Amino acid sequence: MSDPLDALFFPRRIGVIGLSARPGTWGRRVVELLRAGGYEGEVHAVEPRDPDPGLPVIDDLLAAGHLLDLLVIAVPAASAIDVVERARRGGVGAVVLFSAGFAEDGPEGRGRQEQLRAAAGDMPLLGPNCLGVISKPAAAAVTASAYVARPAPPPGPLAIVTQSGAMGFVLAGLLNQRGAAFSYYASVGNEACLQLTDVGRYLLERPDVHVLGLYVEQVRDPAALARLGRRAAALGKRVVVLKSGVSEAGGRATLSHTAAVAGDHLLFSALCRDSGIVVAEDDESFADLMTAMQRPIALPPRPRFAVLSMSGGAGAVIADRLAALGAEVPELGPRTRAAVAALELSGVAAIDNPIDLGGQFYRNTDAFGELLTTLDRDASLDGIICYFTFGDQFPEVYHRLADALAGLQTPGWLIWACPPDGALADTPAGVTCPSIASLMRALPGLVRAPAPEPLDEDTTAVVKAAAARAAARLPREPGVVTEVLASRLLGELGVPYVATSTYVESVATTPYDNGPFVVKIDSPDAPHRARLGLVRLGVSGADVPKVASALVDRAGELGLRGVQAVVQPQLSHCGELSVGAVRDPHYGPALVVGPGGARAEDAGAARHAIPLPAAPGAVQHVAATLAAQYPGLDHTALAETLSLLAEFLTQAPTVAELDINPLLVRTDGATIAVDSLIVLSKEIRP
Repeated sequence: MSDPLDALFFPRRIGVIGLSARPGTWGRRVVELLRAGGYEGEVHAVEPRDPDPGLPVIDDLLAAGHLLDLLVIAVPAASAIDVVERARRGGVGAVVLFSAGFAEDGPEGRGRQEQLRAAAGDMPLLGPNCLGVISKPAAAAVTASAYVARPAPPPGPLAIVTQSGAMGFVLAGLLNQRGAAFSYYASVGNEACLQLTDVGRYLLERPDVHVLGLYVEQVRDPAALARLGRRAAALGKRVVVLKSGVSEAGGRATLSHTAAVAGDHLLFSALCRDSGIVVAEDDESFADLMTAMQRPIALPPRPRFAVLSMSGGAGAVIADRLAALGAEVPELGPRTRAAVAALELSGVAAIDNPIDLGGQFYRNTDAFGELLTTLDRDASLDGIICYFTFGDQFPEVYHRLADALAGLQTPGWLIWACPPDGALADTPAGVTCPSIASLMRALPGLVRAPAPEPLDEDTTAVVKAAAARAAARLPREPGVVTEVLASRLLGELGVPYVATSTYVESVATTPYDNGPFVVKIDSPDAPHRARLGLVRLGVSGADVPKVASALVDRAGELGLRGVQAVVQPQLSHCGELSVGAVRDPHYGPALVVGPGGARAEDAGAARHAIPLPAAPGAVQHVAATLAAQYPGLDHTALAETLSLLAEFLTQAPTVAELDINPLLVRTDGATIAVDSLIVLSKEIRP
């Protein structure tokens, strides 16, 4: 065995400690399922109370543990720590620990888990509180779950690693329903020793695994998850993750508008996006993505589909759903249209795209094959989707159709609605879907992200130099850097900023010209001054002195320190963004971009995060996404602003938060900041 985890997935000798003569106990179930599953290796009873005459016995784990590749422990938590230590000292290759009563059991349980970790040392240990491991190539189902007794497709290119054993087997069951084939399954439980990413990395390196599915409840090591995604990309493989719950992140500063609503899911999704990991929305989405990704398909960013159906209504629904995903159902080109018309398919209602084949399509099975071949020759099409229903009287026709779609150069799918029981299991993997919704959930995971346009070397050098200068000018003392100084720092950084001046009554001998103006109070005690009534919009030039004096008086009544009145021209605009920075204790630093103005703290509004240091193309991706939401927005200019801020935060670790709200979208597409604050921490932040 060349890798320590080979002992988990390819054990030749398995020992079970905690065997009982009582049926249904965990140890007994493991032995029964190994026998029923055709495991051909040795199975030993380890230190049994009631010896099983059908099993060889290891009486002393410390003396004979070296004989075992894998030890399965099914004893109470109080006894498990001693067993693990003796297993390590005896030379056991790896351990699966079912026992509960560790970290999930409060402070006392967490203490036991620390003892367990020390007892295991560098011996691979899966668990505790897990449901085991399945290796179909080794015919080794090391689990007590009833799932493995169910019929399942043969081994295939999928692997599943889950933090929840029960949910993991539900996901495996959903894959079975779709005829999707997995070869490996592992439930990591509390991850006392082996983490989800450790097992995932091992499986990704296996040549028979093409897609890795993860069920995550708690992201213990975000950096390790990101490395897993990047490694998959380097190998030409895919990772799909379904996440529930929240991380242990906490204590996030919230003076920033955007930081206050930058939730765990947003930061997690951004980390996955930048690492090439596909995030599933729910269990059905997870199963659909895993099933579709069995095939090595990479659709362009805006794919073009031909749609064929025996129902005109269904064809229209599919076309609408594709359009919502950003795909197209274009008119067929003249040559393809003429070739389709020449086939003389009887009963065809329309040869426009979508093509309505009518209800008697099965009379044209030979010509239908020619139709698929004709569409396959059209280089302007990126995919072919067929929709058919029932098929109880002639399932063999549908199976031939699925085989034909699998053999095309152009990726093809058969939506087989309401199929006979078990019919999908006999179709090519990843070709047949049970519903329109199923395919639409899967397609986004098959679309290549647009190639980013990274900043050129000269621009990158300018960005780094500007960020270094701005970082060097930050105050050394912790606290709130208010707009007067923050606007200067951001302006010097290169962020477009509205002209900002302090109002000083003794020199304001002439009225301000033009207008309207914004007048507001600048004070470290009022980071959110609008809430205190310390901002006035639409002030005329003649009224600036009066409004400024009134606001200063109001600030004095509130007992604010360091009060100054600030005057800015009020700018016309067609949209408002906010840009915030957060240094999350779990995920690390990130930029968060979302709606600005009054919507900055709308928890339901769409936001985009950029983990820092920014991954190649991440800034450009977010800028392009926002440009699609704000028509006319110059995404290139916005990308440059976000790049400056990202580099500034990377070079200025004492910046705990940065908040620009709003960043106005001008009518010419440019952006300009009109309000900001910076919060400096007492110590350097990661």
